[in-house]
Amino acid sequence: MVLLLGFLLLWGVPDFTGSVNITTPEQTIQEAQGETVHLPCMFVLNREDQGPLDIEWLRLSGPNDQVVDRVVILYSADKISDDVYPDLKGRVHFTSHDIRSGDASINVTNVQLSDAGTYQCRVKENPGTVNRNIKLAVTGFTGSVNITTPEQTIQEAQGKTAHLPCMFALSPDDEGPLFIDWMQLTGPENEVVNRMFIVNLADKIYDDFYQDMKGRVKFTSNDIRSGDASINISNVQLSDTGTYQCGVFQGSGAVKTIIQLTVVG
Repeated sequence: MVLLLGFLLLWGVPDFTGSVNITTPEQTIQEAQGETVHLPCMFVLNREDQGPLDIEWLRLSGPNDQVVDRVVILYSADKISDDVYPDLKGRVHFTSHDIRSGDASINVTNVQLSDAGTYQCRVKENPGTVNRNIKLAVTGFTGSVNITTPEQTIQEAQGKTAHLPCMFALSPDDEGPLFIDWMQLTGPENEVVNRMFIVNLADKIYDDFYQDMKGRVKFTSNDIRSGDASINISNVQLSDTGTYQCGVFQGSGAVKTIIQLTVVG
């Protein structure tokens, strides 16, 4: 029944905008080969909507993305079908455990060059149907940059200074400016960037664009190019608890590591 509904939607049934609304704008998402990519699709239902909720993620092709290539993942009658596309079997998942709350986003793990293309999120609940296209670009490098710091959890007492480590090594063959960013992540699988709060770009540091940490976050090394992108957060607060990502980019290299920070009161 789920597949039949999918094919009815795909072949010739026109979209109509009812009281369903997708709030995610059309956009292009870029991710490095081998990483996990997040394709967002947030929606809002009107209270007057009746009937079952159906979600489809489709892969499109053609000159103007007008051809449905295949169904990627389905949600219908509170059941998920994620094995309908062999190339993504075991690699595509809805990110939310409660899709009806308005989050139809998906993650694609171990993303490959062949995964690049246009994906469409289609949301239907009687009497509304809406869709949104998301373009995925996959870069074909993992590079020769290497972060030697393992993923770990750091615990610090409120009011103290928390040290978040990020040690890396660059290949002598790497060229171009060094770019380092620290981000705070959210979401069920830490797939959403909540904010970027400190950056080193071409030997210049930007650390004052996140008001909550202004004056409290600093790189610990005076020579970041030596391989130390660690940071200190002074006077840590309970609200600083969360997931942090250190990203290091140079030339053809791009690597990331995750640090969990727990602040105890």
